Amino acid sequence: MREKSYQADWLDQVSSSIDLRKSRSHALTEHILTRSHLLPKRERHLINAMYNEGKSAAEIARIGDLDPRQVRRLIKNAITRMHDPLFVFVVKSSNSWSPTRRKIARSLFQSGRSIRATAEHLSLKVHQVRHHRAAVLEQFRNQSNPTAPARAPDRNWKHTTHKH
Repeated sequence: MREKSYQADWLDQVSSSIDLRKSRSHALTEHILTRSHLLPKRERHLINAMYNEGKSAAEIARIGDLDPRQVRRLIKNAITRMHDPLFVFVVKSSNSWSPTRRKIARSLFQSGRSIRATAEHLSLKVHQVRHHRAAVLEQFRNQSNPTAPARAPDRNWKHTTHKH
């Protein structure tokens, strides 16, 4: 156990000394902070602590009683999600959707929940979430490439006739 603790302490010291936040452009940092208001509260606070207050992952971890690797992973995943074109599409388009589709899309693409976690969070069935997710993805594809023909649903099975 002592060796594991020593390794974690060493990793925290190294990660603080090679912190890449200092080498990022000011414009990128501002972009991250500007979009962070669209994230769930927990991720928004983590990004604010790192990019606005200048705290290291180790410092944030100590405050939030988390592992520094978990802090780095949460921030990395949130930033990756914010830069996904689908994230932007959901933010811009979801107000025109039905309340159910809007909640599902925001849970999946803004909050980063899985299909199953979204179904549990919204008290829906998994197939309902999949159905709305597919519709959002189709709208996104059509918006991204409006001249593309509509696609037939993917089928992994063949229709066969049985002779009796």
